[in-house]
Amino acid sequence: MNKRSLWGRADVVLALLLTVVTFIAFMALALMLLRSGMEPLLALIVTACSRTVNETIAHRAELGRLLLLLPLGFGLASAAAEALRLMLATRRWIAALAPLQCPPNRRLRRLMQRCDLTDTVVLVRTDHPLVFTHGVINPRVWLSTGLMRALNDDELEAVLRHEAYHVKVHDPLRILLVRCLSRMLFFAPAARDLCETYALAKEIAADSYAARAMGGTLPLARALRKLIVARPVPALNAALVGDVSITETRLLALLDPARPLPALPMKHLSISLLWSLIFIAVIAMPAAGHMPSFAECPVSSAFGSMFV
Repeated sequence: MNKRSLWGRADVVLALLLTVVTFIAFMALALMLLRSGMEPLLALIVTACSRTVNETIAHRAELGRLLLLLPLGFGLASAAAEALRLMLATRRWIAALAPLQCPPNRRLRRLMQRCDLTDTVVLVRTDHPLVFTHGVINPRVWLSTGLMRALNDDELEAVLRHEAYHVKVHDPLRILLVRCLSRMLFFAPAARDLCETYALAKEIAADSYAARAMGGTLPLARALRKLIVARPVPALNAALVGDVSITETRLLALLDPARPLPALPMKHLSISLLWSLIFIAVIAMPAAGHMPSFAECPVSSAFGSMFV
């Protein structure tokens, strides 16, 4: 496999996400610094106090920029909530597996040393064939005795080398970051598609790393086929690397390295582009001819009807 092309698949997707986020952040900064940070708020107060439609139209640019804060603020809150949800779900998943930990046997210790995973693998006693990488700061590989029984030495080594790649490049942190970014850009469906493509690309890159280390794709392909047949229990809503739902796609990529990643739906791209154009149009709208102030909102106009 072409190492550079596989790296490019994941890096391009991440670069696209970061570019979109940087663009959104730039527009938010422009919104806050445009003429005065209080201008949109003052425009809203003046418009609420005004009795004419002309005043509202005059401040349409400021009010539009103020409205942009709603999706931006909601996106930031959604990203924070997604990070918290993933962390809590992961903690519950790991807490359920922690009592099942057992010391690695001689076979596993030998393979751990060959894969540079000494003191990094956690073995759990369960019949379910589980393997995943967990840990934002210090990634660790969790492996089940059921998977060890299902795989021979070459297949198990290929799986461990796959997980060693995730540990080496700190993929749990990257995946968590990308998932939160996609939630922050909830109004752009392409961001969610890019997140899924990035996760798949990272798995394919790890497969490529393992295949090169093993001198071929056959051991890992056999291991993936056994995982597909076994259908291991997925860790739903957890910040883990090793989603079994894309195992079949990984196997196809191993058999055909030139196979392209799934294309982004044109409908999602169109909606995301439309949102971008709306943001640009609102930011580029000319400001009102004068700076709004509280003087335009006399007490008699705003509150006179309250005392009648």
